[in-house]
Amino acid sequence: MFAVYYRPDLAKTAEEFKERHGAVDLDCNRKFTHVFILGGDGTLLEAIRRHPCVLESVVVHLGLGKVNFYKSAEITLPIDEAVSRVLKGEYKVLELSTLESDGCIALNEAAVYRRDPGRLLSFKITTDEGQIAGRADGIIVSTPHGTSGYVVSTFGPVVDYRADVIVVSFVAPYTLYLRPMVLTSKRVVIETREDAVLVCDGREARMGRVFEVAKGQRRLKLAIFGDFQFIQRVAERLRSL
Repeated sequence: MFAVYYRPDLAKTAEEFKERHGAVDLDCNRKFTHVFILGGDGTLLEAIRRHPCVLESVVVHLGLGKVNFYKSAEITLPIDEAVSRVLKGEYKVLELSTLESDGCIALNEAAVYRRDPGRLLSFKITTDEGQIAGRADGIIVSTPHGTSGYVVSTFGPVVDYRADVIVVSFVAPYTLYLRPMVLTSKRVVIETREDAVLVCDGREARMGRVFEVAKGQRRLKLAIFGDFQFIQRVAERLRSL
């Protein structure tokens, strides 16, 4: 069974898709073989936030947004053609890692900021490799494929999506020794001296002073038609930011 999740302005397109192919709106009370995303990466992230069960199905991202790093094809396919290829099994599945923290699931990154702006956040970070402390405007913990998003603004590296790592970078660090770190740790614990806020993929999750960000147990199963040209997608994403 097919499900669909769509950007509000694409409601008419979604209704036509549901009528033509027997699809239904995405919810977590049913099981689906495939979930079609009508919109861009923001629509995909919103689907994961609202309906985490989307990670149990194969996701077909049609690339109808401004930023389409996670699109299923290098060119935008008509819906009927995408459905036809799915029914024929003419696709491969690419599994992409996630991060989990306090019930939120992030495909790109989880970030921690001081709740009250205007002053630096004092923190200690504990990883499987050891500890580091300092002050900065914020801390970003990213998946490998997420590094071509927010992390690049901190002069962090773009990491191959196949690497089994997490990346920690710092927003406007007070001292130069706080540099981006590529780690094989399974989790990162961030302790702050002041009240801070956790933001998952751009959405505020909770406030506190202790945050654990771990490699997710579930991965995004993304349908790919043709090749997944990582470097080309990174270049497109950076141009669109």
